Amino acid sequence: MSAFSSRKFGKALGGIAVIGASALILSGCASTPSGGASSGAAGDGLSLKIGTILPQTGTLAVLGPPEIAAVDLAVKEINEANKGIQLTASQKDSGDTSTDIATQSVTALLSEGVSAIVGAASSGVSLSVIDQITQAGVVEISAANTSPKFSTYDDGGFYFRTAPSDVLQGQVVGNKIAQDGATNVSILYGNNDYGIGLSQNATEALAAQGITVAKSVTFDEGATDFSSAITDALSVNPDALLVISYDEIVPISEQLASRGFDFSKMYGVDGNYGVVKPGSNVDIAGAQFTVPGVNVTDDFRERLQGVAANELTVFTYAPEAYDATVLLALAALQGGATDGTTIKDNMQSVSEGGEKCETFSACADLIAAGTDIDYEGVSGPITFDANGDPSQAYISIYKYATGNTNTYEDAVFGDLTKK
Repeated sequence: MSAFSSRKFGKALGGIAVIGASALILSGCASTPSGGASSGAAGDGLSLKIGTILPQTGTLAVLGPPEIAAVDLAVKEINEANKGIQLTASQKDSGDTSTDIATQSVTALLSEGVSAIVGAASSGVSLSVIDQITQAGVVEISAANTSPKFSTYDDGGFYFRTAPSDVLQGQVVGNKIAQDGATNVSILYGNNDYGIGLSQNATEALAAQGITVAKSVTFDEGATDFSSAITDALSVNPDALLVISYDEIVPISEQLASRGFDFSKMYGVDGNYGVVKPGSNVDIAGAQFTVPGVNVTDDFRERLQGVAANELTVFTYAPEAYDATVLLALAALQGGATDGTTIKDNMQSVSEGGEKCETFSACADLIAAGTDIDYEGVSGPITFDANGDPSQAYISIYKYATGNTNTYEDAVFGDLTKK
């Protein structure tokens, strides 16, 4: 919304391969309309103004700091590279689906003349503003949207995402539950696009393993009392409970603990990973979470901390946000202009098919030499398809220990072009 050992997942669904666990401003012209500025040829000093709508408040606020820091880091490193383009980023709050903050933020960013917007983190929030952004001729790229709805959304080609569809995460979490030996599964999920879509895909993955979900129970987003839903989910005495939520995971976990629940039976996802922290009122040791993306390297963590407003406790979707910003700059650089249409027309090209490069600077040098590029960044391969979806991605798995510390376990590589 987030290398894998071969001990279990080798027989996972077709198209998912298992690998080893080790590691992987100047603004546009003030008079420019919402589509953004266009200035000069590649290498002549382009100026690109972008915005962000990332969660500073609301149910997904845990994802805001790492994504905001990642955008700031990418802007800093692109500008320091001095390879023919300079960026500025205007950071705004997205709130969540219970507010109208995102609409207000997008309105403000369009009035500032941005050519692209990074965000939102929430699929529901992005769906509430995608028309406002894309119909203005501005590129929207999310580092965390995972709803399958975006794969077929009529956005004029202006929408992209660096996180994979929940079709992939659903496959991985379903397979993980099955491979851990569970046969009696309950799912507790939020009644929103994210919860519904991920629940459906996890259910399908479990069914492919011959496992029927005994109980599938929903709750309203932002609820605080989950006693009835928990009673229903636990009524079948499940040996695995998949919780698909945002920060509701905290009261859910507290209410589970009051019933003596064994958290080694709990599985979570990217929307609630990292929300239960050291010092929380509940300890969820044994719980496992799937998160699209790779494990963040020590070097990248240090670089993020160097620009973050406060110490980061989670790094979910930071690699994807960093890569989203780099891809915007590379698309503008290759196209020779910074308007939204030029960026849109070059996004797929810079992500696939050419000479591979792993940093903005290396890719910019290739573009300057007239070479077709294939950017592979800190989040791994991206390779946009015609719908703006990454067709290949990693899903990492993290496990909680006593005291709510968590450790990286493994990662699954998935290719959505292979059925």
